[in-house]
Parts: sequence; structure tokens; C-alpha cells
Amino acid sequence: MRVHFIDVGQGAATLVELPCGAMLIDTGGEDNSEYHSVPALLAYLEAVFARRTDLRRTIDVLWLTHPHIDHVRGAPAVLSNFTVRSLVDDGRLARQDDAIVAMGQVADALRAHPEVTRTVVGLRDFPAPDVALASPGLDPFLQCEGVDPKVVALWGAVESDPGWGENDYGGAHFDNDNNHSAVARVDFGEASLLVTGDLEEVAIRDLVRDRGALLDVDIYEVGHHGSHNGTTADLLKAMSPAWAVMEVGPSTRKHSWTAWAYGHPRERPVSLLEGAVSGERPAALHPVGVSIKSFVDMPIARAIYATGWDGTVVLEADSAGNISLGKADVPLAAPSPSDSAPSPSK
Repeated sequence: MRVHFIDVGQGAATLVELPCGAMLIDTGGEDNSEYHSVPALLAYLEAVFARRTDLRRTIDVLWLTHPHIDHVRGAPAVLSNFTVRSLVDDGRLARQDDAIVAMGQVADALRAHPEVTRTVVGLRDFPAPDVALASPGLDPFLQCEGVDPKVVALWGAVESDPGWGENDYGGAHFDNDNNHSAVARVDFGEASLLVTGDLEEVAIRDLVRDRGALLDVDIYEVGHHGSHNGTTADLLKAMSPAWAVMEVGPSTRKHSWTAWAYGHPRERPVSLLEGAVSGERPAALHPVGVSIKSFVDMPIARAIYATGWDGTVVLEADSAGNISLGKADVPLAAPSPSDSAPSPSK
């Protein structure tokens, strides 16, 4: 298994490459006068498919954790340029202007191509606490060179407010799409990956309570781009990760909706990761946010990576659970996203 944490600036796009297929979790990302994530994502996927011609430009599962633009911006272009067999999402309607447009195009593509199955992940579908949600729509993968990869959901849309209360801005935590993120766990033999989307502390608390026994993994895609509210000590204790990767933009692009504007990744969660991640990397100083638009250099010695620090990060894992740092594919030139309605026909 190769897990590509693709550099899409401030956003998330993770490609899980298997011997027998591929899964794309979220589609980034940042878009401003300096950087455009959609062409960057397409170029990287083109490079992977040029190397893996056996995959026939097919994404078996396109998993959208939640309908925020930094997670779904590239979804219409992915549907237009590649074959997608299955879509997974949390079923919530987008409420941000750009995300409404993107998810509307996704809906158009699904209507035009009913052969693309859709699975909506909601907590009401979970059979019981400490039981994962599994289905062929989430996990179409069978035997991969003697290994049967497992893909399950551990969290999804919450039907009614559990009493989460209000955030610091007077809004209800329940109304925040981040807290309904469709959480994915991927196992390839003894190697495992957890993607929590943008879950925040109130939902993370309930995730740990309800699904704590299922959270022990090797690789953690750090929640909410390294935000102050996307990682907790209890979550890290349940996971005991050996590797952690933050999908975040560089702190040098000073625009709205960037890592600089949010102060991502924040110093506190990175400090928690330094105390919890068991793997190591060559020690170096990397910028972390102390507040919005304010950064300091922090020494990092554990196996904590960030696309804003390192570019695209690739981790390679075998079925025995051995994990190592791999090399990213060299992006190829890719066409700009079409202005027409997307179609998963190529």
C-alpha cells in the first residue's frame, strides 16, 4: 500500500494506492492568485496513473469526508477526468458558496451516471458502539496479492444534536459540518491508516468513547489540517500512531483561506503529536502557528510530516506492517478542469 498525502495547499487529498485498486479521500484545496489546487491534483493523479497503467485511470472509491471547499473543490474535475466507481460522503448539503457549486456538479455527475454507486455514512447506520460500518460501497477491494484490504467508516453524519453546545463564536457545534465528517479507517494486512476529516473536539470525544477500540492505527492523517481543535490527547492515546501527516498549505502564502490565515498547523497539536508519535524523522525546525498569521519555528524529531513543510508525502506499507517514507510521483501536465458538467466516463 502506498498512501499519497498530495500537496494541494490548504486542503486535503489523500490517495490510497493498492495492488488491486485506488481510493481517493477528499480532493482539496487552496485556490488564490499564487496557487490553484485542482490542476495540481489532476497532474499528480495523472502521474500515478501513468505509472500504474493497470489501474486504467480508475478510482474505485472517491471518499468525501464533508462538504467544505478545501475537501471537495477538485471532486467535479476528478469525476470528469477519471473513472470513478463509488462515491462515499456524509450526505449533508453544502452551505458554502463554492462548495454548493462543486457538490452540485457532483450531483449532476451521479445523475448522469447511475452506474456510480453512492454510500452515505451516518451514525444511525452503525449497528452498535465499537462496531465499524462496513459495506461493498465503502470497500470494493477483494484480494490484493494475497491481502484483503479493509475499508470501514468509524463516524459520519449525526442525526440530532448530542448536546454539544456552542463554540467560541456563538454557533452550535452540531451545525458545524466538520463534526459530521465521514471518518475512514484503511487496513492493509497489519498496516493501518485513520483519516478523521475535520472532526473537532466535541465529536472527537464521542468518537473515542464509541469507537475507541477501533482507533489503534499506524498512520494518522492529522485532523483539521493541524488546527488547535482537530487533535486531542485522548485520541492520540487511542491511536498510538507511529506516523502522522498534516495536509496543510505553506505559511508563506499570505491570502485569505490559507494556512497563514488560519495559523495552521498549530503549536499545541504538534506538541501533542511530538509526545505521542513513536516514529522518528531527522530533526529539523518547522513553522507552527501560535495564532492566526503568526508562526514560530519548532524542532520536530518524531515522524510528523506536513505537506506545507515537505510537499507531497508518500508512505509505503507492506502487509506485515512495515512502513517507510516513499518517493512522490513527479506531477505531469494536466488539463485545466472543464467548465462543463463533469462526467466519470473517461
